[in-house]
Amino acid sequence: MAKGTPSVLERRDLLDQHLTSLSLLIKEWCPDGELDISLTRYEDEDAHVRIFPPDTTGEEERNRLADGLADRTLDILSETGLLILTGVYEPAQRPKH
Repeated sequence: MAKGTPSVLERRDLLDQHLTSLSLLIKEWCPDGELDISLTRYEDEDAHVRIFPPDTTGEEERNRLADGLADRTLDILSETGLLILTGVYEPAQRPKH
């Protein structure tokens, strides 16, 4: 393995660390939001985090959350090569339980 290239286990640990960090950040920014984290890989994607803010969250707040998360995930991509996609969804897009 090339020097500096993380092993599969190291990469998974790194992914877990960043998903935990993102989850805590999301809970800080949107305490009552629901999170859905998928580790299903699609092409180069390492993980996908779906955020469902409360129904009372306005469009401007959802956009601010989405923009902040996009900035953070770009930082993670630049620093680690991990592609974690995030999406902030409308109330009507919340899965039915």
